[in-house]
Amino acid sequence: MEQRRITFQDTERRYVLIPPENPEDGPQDLLLVFHGSLQSPNVIRRFTDFTFDALASCNTIVAYPGGIKNHFNDARKHLPEVTRELGTDDVGFTHAIIDELRQEFNIGRIFACGYSNGGQMVLRLLFDAPGLLSGAALFAATLAAGENLAPTNPVEAYQPTPLLMIHGTLDDKAPYEGGMAGIHAKRTRGEVLSAPATGAYFAERNGAGEPQTSNPYPDVEITTWPGDNRVELWTVQDMGHVVPSGKELDTRLGKNTDSFTAAEVVAEFFELT
Repeated sequence: MEQRRITFQDTERRYVLIPPENPEDGPQDLLLVFHGSLQSPNVIRRFTDFTFDALASCNTIVAYPGGIKNHFNDARKHLPEVTRELGTDDVGFTHAIIDELRQEFNIGRIFACGYSNGGQMVLRLLFDAPGLLSGAALFAATLAAGENLAPTNPVEAYQPTPLLMIHGTLDDKAPYEGGMAGIHAKRTRGEVLSAPATGAYFAERNGAGEPQTSNPYPDVEITTWPGDNRVELWTVQDMGHVVPSGKELDTRLGKNTDSFTAAEVVAEFFELT
């Protein structure tokens, strides 16, 4: 693990790098993991029980960007945080990390996943950096609804990208059924779509097929919109605002699941090697 610093927009920013333990010849995949509100790179690593670190044992580089004041300037209009007040360019910051890593590694495919505010940052990348990602994953995050969706680019700039979503039905901070999202009632993040509606939105733009369902675990239903740019929604019954990792978390976030870990699903979905 390497703690790294990079100057961007005249501000020292940080990210954590997990280089591959056994790199292979040829291009290496880069997986960006964006933390949630009030977290940091090291907090999200502990929060997910270091399960994403373990992916670096493959031919994959794992990097955890750090937000300003523990937040990313995501694609929602309503974001009452310092990073929005400062007009932070986190899309540019992401590019700066990638550019720095390209100087050291033979970067091939680039993937991004994020939890909560970090998932919203991944959504911003899909609109404001179209074509950058070979795949994206969202944990406890759904698309902002109506006027609350406010990326810099028009939504028409989006380019079809495989998308994985993992969401709990009892998430009270990013509600599975949609509605007002946020940590505090007085500091909401605006209205968001439901998880199924978010999946359908991207499936349509990805040119994916009709949805199919499966139940690999008693508490999990997977809805798959098939195609070259498929969309998968893992609906986890009774799970709260968490990332499945097998770790016991603060009960205020709600129940977790021990049926699977998000990192394992991400590795399979992105075909990391």
